[in-house]
Amino acid sequence: MPPIAFDRAFTALATLAVAAGTAAGFWVLGTPGQQRLMMGDRQRLEDLNAIANSLYWRKQDTPDYALPDTLDPADQREDPITQELYRYNKVDEGHYEICANFATDSNTHKLAHINNQDWQHPQGLHCFALELSQPPPSLY
Repeated sequence: MPPIAFDRAFTALATLAVAAGTAAGFWVLGTPGQQRLMMGDRQRLEDLNAIANSLYWRKQDTPDYALPDTLDPADQREDPITQELYRYNKVDEGHYEICANFATDSNTHKLAHINNQDWQHPQGLHCFALELSQPPPSLY
């Protein structure tokens, strides 16, 4: 094979390898836009977990504490993208729900470092049913 033909073949193979590596990276990790959506969902889960922990520890510190009808302003958090407050629903004296509108389905797009199945969610509005007397599931 003459040197020029070899150079062209090597250049073509190197270009193909780079293109294949880039395509594989997007396939495994998702596009940058998909990564942004997943990071927003990760923040939503961290916010919901913080709300649940606040309620749980308030109950631990004050045994006669009852779930409020609405969250105290100090416990409220906003969605990182829409800036809307997360939904909170008091079900009864010992049970409540906290809800967020998720951009991705956690079964399709796994969030890094969040392994607990209790925090799995579909795309769209989803509520997590929690019990005040039980610590909220850990995210990690």
